[in-house]
Amino acid sequence: MKPMFRVFSFTVLTSTLLFSSCVKDLYDPEVIAEKNPDAEIPVGFKFTTTKNVNLTVNVNDEYNGEKFYMVEVYNQNPLASNSKSKLLSAGVATGRAPFVEDIVVSQSDSVLYVKQTDPLQREVVMIVDVTSATTAICDFSSNSITTKSTASSVVSTRAIPASADRASDYKLPAGSTTLGSGAVTLAANKSYYLPEGVTNNQITFPGGQNKIELYVAGSTTFSGQFSLTDGCKIVVLPKGTVTAGADLNWYGQNIVVAIHEGGTLNLNANSSIGVNTLVINDGTLNTKNLVMGWNNPKIVNNGTLNSQDIEVTNGAAIQNNNLFNVRKLTGNSTTKFENNGEIKAAEVSLTNKFVIDNNHHMEIAYLNFGGGGGTLNNNCFTVCDDLYTEQGTINSASGSLLACKDFWGNNSTITLKGNAIFSIGDVAAYNLPTSTAVANGAVFNYHVEINGAKESNLEPLFYIKSGTVGPTSNFSENLSIVGSIEAAITPAYDSRLLYKTTGNVKLSKSPQTAIAETACNGSGATEDPGTGTPTNPSFPIKVETGNEYTFAMEDNWPALGDYDMNDFVFTIENISYTKGNDNRIVAMSFEVTPVAAGATNRLALGVQFDKIASGSMSLVSSTNGIGTKENGQEKANLILFPDVYSTFGVSSPGITNTNPSQTKYASKSYQFEVAFNNSVSESDINISNLNFYLIVGQNNDVNRKEVHLAGYKPTSKVKSDPLDYTDYNNMVWGLLIPTAEFKYPIETIKIQDAYPNFLNWAKSGGSNNANWYLSPQSGKVYNK
Repeated sequence: MKPMFRVFSFTVLTSTLLFSSCVKDLYDPEVIAEKNPDAEIPVGFKFTTTKNVNLTVNVNDEYNGEKFYMVEVYNQNPLASNSKSKLLSAGVATGRAPFVEDIVVSQSDSVLYVKQTDPLQREVVMIVDVTSATTAICDFSSNSITTKSTASSVVSTRAIPASADRASDYKLPAGSTTLGSGAVTLAANKSYYLPEGVTNNQITFPGGQNKIELYVAGSTTFSGQFSLTDGCKIVVLPKGTVTAGADLNWYGQNIVVAIHEGGTLNLNANSSIGVNTLVINDGTLNTKNLVMGWNNPKIVNNGTLNSQDIEVTNGAAIQNNNLFNVRKLTGNSTTKFENNGEIKAAEVSLTNKFVIDNNHHMEIAYLNFGGGGGTLNNNCFTVCDDLYTEQGTINSASGSLLACKDFWGNNSTITLKGNAIFSIGDVAAYNLPTSTAVANGAVFNYHVEINGAKESNLEPLFYIKSGTVGPTSNFSENLSIVGSIEAAITPAYDSRLLYKTTGNVKLSKSPQTAIAETACNGSGATEDPGTGTPTNPSFPIKVETGNEYTFAMEDNWPALGDYDMNDFVFTIENISYTKGNDNRIVAMSFEVTPVAAGATNRLALGVQFDKIASGSMSLVSSTNGIGTKENGQEKANLILFPDVYSTFGVSSPGITNTNPSQTKYASKSYQFEVAFNNSVSESDINISNLNFYLIVGQNNDVNRKEVHLAGYKPTSKVKSDPLDYTDYNNMVWGLLIPTAEFKYPIETIKIQDAYPNFLNWAKSGGSNNANWYLSPQSGKVYNK
């Protein structure tokens, strides 16, 4: 206590002396501050920094209630390697008896991480939104587990769909001029035929001549410029071969090049395809560098297309219905690639509004969505060594597979439907060419969203098999996983990784869900077998929570004093429970550490168990026998420290550890263990029902002076009305802070000066600046 009594106002803080430090009657109304019309603290606000959430957890019971599942509740993701997660509560559940507990969290906490460990020791985590909830349900029982198929469908044997465009539709017209082996210059508006068995390398397509048609069943090579203009046609008939040895420029409009089954077109130099040009390949098309650079050209491949580089732009389109082998495919500007067959590529790089509709099988060393909104609609099988996506959109249909060894993503969305799989890591089974474009592992740089959508009661799987995982920047919005989906992350990953999870998201270390093999997903996914033998926990179980709190108290009730909230500061940590298989508690232990005593009164510390009758609890042990159970109380009470100052090794009351210019006194932690005659629920003894209080003066006074948090009642030893431990201006004499790292104000520094957000928090009734206690003012809190 410091004799500095002031009226407290949130708009004006006066220094009006209210009364003498000599109080004649503890609860004389004359010593209580009059109602201040300028005070702005809402009536009924108790300065609470925590909230209670009644949580129900339904486990995914596969044993008809005969086996117990462990349930653990954390404040952060416990699967993250560098997580600072704290266990808030734990217990057991079956399908017949869910886990139900009141969980105490800080007002600023928005989610709970609930971990289920099944009898095979397999772990899965779900995230529960508690932003504004007082009740919440976590349901693991919605897992969809399918039976893995015993038969394997080979993707490469899938039937080629019928194409609307076929080279065989272009037949040799009657009246065509038959060519021999001699030199010839083709004329406009005429049709020519080179018969089977005839070779002619002296055919000239004259520039600017329109509607020339050449049908080739023999063999011809164009060694010079090979130009096609408006309406020209080249049709390679069965057994025919056409070779272009020099640069090719099909700059005309409405050109048709058709290669029949058994025919071959070789474009051995640079080739450009013009406006509305249609290339239909039912045979073999070999190209070097092919540019589809004018509006709306289209290639339809029903046979085999082999190419080095292909550039697709300006509304161009490629439809592959069979075998497509390319070294590098680049595309942009609202172009489209439709794959109904097999594509093998060293690199596919797409920008702007390029769209891939993959309905069958793609194997790509480096798949690059370089920016501008490219889209992959993956309806079957897409596997690559490296996957890079910048502003990309990927949609994977039910039963499909999207797999890569390494991944880098930024501002991209990947949607998985039904039992689709998106896996990152090992792709050795697919014998891909390697790429070094993306560093090893999985990098979620910024705003990557994995979105799961259940179909036919089947959930998709997002599976990181191997490699390092994490962000590469200090961005806080790296990866969001939303919808109905399981995310199995086998390697360790950065705790900052998950920015947001909403919906029915399940996190695991390895897949908990089997996905049946389809013609499009390789071998599907096999669930983690766990230990192989289901076992129950050994009861009773010891639940060692990570809950920690700081109590900061003023001792000058009913006057405010200097309001530095440091007359006694202590922490509560290492709270543990001994539970049976009904989640009832038979014993409890906790640790109290004195931190500071910035007062001159004699002080003691007690705790009342508000939900426990005095005769129902016993003190089993305390460090050095310092604690005692207090008799003559209606409710169970412990005197933890009969003399607060002795815990610092100080013989008489005095300012201790609040003035940085004075000696700092060391203190140790004291452990207390209690037992209950009849088992109790965790909610009966959680921090909300542990009523810690200061005793000012003598412990055995007939009407002793106690200081409690707002809203808590005094013990039976107090005979006068304490006015709910708030004054007419709604001010309080104690704060519970949900951390053991709270920096309390130094001597005579008011808490609202040490913590600038404190006033806004109190004025808002706790709605704003809920974590005010994390932002102290430099130089105004004790740091010695």
